[in-house]
Amino acid sequence: MKRIKVLSQLTANQIAAGEVVERPASVVKELVENALDAGASAITIETKGGGLESIRVTDNGCGIPAEDVETAFLRHATSKISTADDLSHIETLGFRGEALASIAAVSHVTLKTCTAEEEAGTLLRVSGGEVKENHATGTPQGTAIEVENLFFNVPARLKFIKSARAESAYISDYISRMLMARADVAFKLVQNGKTVFQSAGDTNLQDAIYCVYGADMLPHLRELFYDDGYVRLSGFIATEQAARSNRNAQSFFINARYIKSQKLSFALQRAYDMRLMVGKFPFAVLSLAISPNEIDVNVHPNKLDVRFKNEERVMRAATIAARQALGDPVSMPIPHTTGGGWPQTEFSRSAEYVRKTQDRETIPSITAYAPDSKEECVAQASFSPFDVSTKPAQPLILREPESVTVAPQVKIPERQLTPWQKSSSSMPEALSEPKTEQAQERDKRPAPLVERNEQLRLTCGSYRIIGQVFDCYWIVQQDEDTFFIDQHAAHERRLYERFAEKGVAAQSQILLIPAVIKLSPLEFETLMENLPQFAELGFDIEEFGMLTVSVRAVPYLIGEPQAAAFLHEAIALLDRRNRLSTVELKRAALIQAACKHAVKAGETLDHVEIEALLREYETEGTPLTCPHGRPVMVKMAKIDFEKLFKRVL
Repeated sequence: MKRIKVLSQLTANQIAAGEVVERPASVVKELVENALDAGASAITIETKGGGLESIRVTDNGCGIPAEDVETAFLRHATSKISTADDLSHIETLGFRGEALASIAAVSHVTLKTCTAEEEAGTLLRVSGGEVKENHATGTPQGTAIEVENLFFNVPARLKFIKSARAESAYISDYISRMLMARADVAFKLVQNGKTVFQSAGDTNLQDAIYCVYGADMLPHLRELFYDDGYVRLSGFIATEQAARSNRNAQSFFINARYIKSQKLSFALQRAYDMRLMVGKFPFAVLSLAISPNEIDVNVHPNKLDVRFKNEERVMRAATIAARQALGDPVSMPIPHTTGGGWPQTEFSRSAEYVRKTQDRETIPSITAYAPDSKEECVAQASFSPFDVSTKPAQPLILREPESVTVAPQVKIPERQLTPWQKSSSSMPEALSEPKTEQAQERDKRPAPLVERNEQLRLTCGSYRIIGQVFDCYWIVQQDEDTFFIDQHAAHERRLYERFAEKGVAAQSQILLIPAVIKLSPLEFETLMENLPQFAELGFDIEEFGMLTVSVRAVPYLIGEPQAAAFLHEAIALLDRRNRLSTVELKRAALIQAACKHAVKAGETLDHVEIEALLREYETEGTPLTCPHGRPVMVKMAKIDFEKLFKRVL
């Protein structure tokens, strides 16, 4: 029988390193946080080989006294807290006292440091957790730590490390966040001898955003500020035109600490209600200032998760702040609720918004699948639905041959996503709004009409065009059935099918002036790893400076104006799926092209065009969803109308 024994200090440190030092970016994070806690106003980060060969962080902070240098490498040794009571009001980024001990346990560390009071600095070398050298040396005030041969004594960890380029991207991504979190600090990141970022440290957040995202983002920025006495929010969000296909462009900071928060992301998403398509996410650089007593940062050693004492109030404030920044009126603070879950709120976007919301509750038995607005009809292609179900979709639609009067009292209820629509969305279920009792009750009702009708098909010569409503939806009657058809979705599907048949996705258009596109660190890394697939698609892309690419040719169906949007969305897909085949990327290009060339809401077609498009839907096997998964048509039988008007009970 094995006996219980106390592990050695080295073994304990290596175990702790498993949580604290996940990858080279974790080392950079810990060392940069130590530099910021030391009061540094300038920090330089230099890495080689993705951080596995070496990481060097130099700062001009207060330094470490000579007598404390070795103590700093002991487990749970820190200058930032003294008692357990201090955990309730942490004002520093670090406090656990584990970082240096964990890093030194799995690498070779060289530390040079000097305080303002000392005439000479100190040099300390630690290898595998053992002190090898400690003596005085000449060095300027501040601290320089170099970490070499990371994980040299735990080769099993190296099996889970990605390529040097990928690890460099993780480091760049973290520094880009901190560069925006602390615009008052001058950051410089050098990777393999090349400068990636260099900020001025002039406290100007817009300059920091420009440094990370380039000039193209600046016109879309909207400054945000909100203070309710409990939490203060500041920063920038962007208009819906700068939305992305994932949340990587969202940076949240609490008391200058970078965190990841799905709930804050959801609170932000609520502010863009009716502005963004499903699968699109807003850009945000959002800083929260709140009393340390109101949060708990001691959740995980990486300190990326934070808990709030009054979570609902913080999320409510984030939503209000974003709405105000976007120019949407908020008549009053969102009322606080005593029950659990997300607070039930009423934002007064406009009287029309409230009216539509009420209408959705009055006629819950009908499900409308059309977009809520013209803008959604025309919205750019989203790549979330490469897993589109095999249900059919359709071509273009028509214009009303004569005016149609719609009874003003008839309301169209809010659409509900069918299961196959939900699968095409990139919105994680965990981020969806907690369901109210009413919403749960609606889920129990019969499936929408479009699902109950298996034969959504027009029969040749047996239908007649009634007219058009909302400059987008056509009404067609066939026997005792009425079809409501979305003209954009219908035309988009037919164009997609035609483009696919002709195989035109990979034909290139050489640009007279190459397009220069700025990417985030993770986007840049993903694109570089998948350049062959983009080349087969018809792109000619080459590296053009740090985190920037030059696009010399694009698939001619996409065109130069859509090239940047396509790259961002395709990269987001690659990020979610890790790798896409050339076939999948070609399909993405066809979807983008079909959406761009399809007739839009508000555009009109003559009678001949309408009938020609409808004839395409007489063919068996024609998909009845657009390439993004939205339905082309919805059918209502005569009996459904009679039930609606209580003619049949």
